[in-house]
Amino acid sequence: PIESLMLSAVEVQRAYAQALLVDRKALEGFQDSNDALMATQTLKAAYRTDVEPILAMARLKTGGAIDPVAAYRAAGYRAKVAAERPAVAGGSGGIV
Repeated sequence: PIESLMLSAVEVQRAYAQALLVDRKALEGFQDSNDALMATQTLKAAYRTDVEPILAMARLKTGGAIDPVAAYRAAGYRAKVAAERPAVAGGSGGIV
């Protein structure tokens, strides 16, 4: 579950970075002139942009891991915690 949360956070960061790349002035002009096709193209241009290098640099500059999931797995945290937790007989594997 923690890895899924990490990936969700990365996707939120990606969407935010792409949203920042939208040419808002052009988009507003196309919206004002009721040009849905060009407004869509303006949005797509931003959302097709690969922002992974930007996100990686931002993580690095803030002291985070460039690849959070890989760093988490390499740390061995999951195995360490699993070894410390006693197994519960008859326990469920998740939400029921």
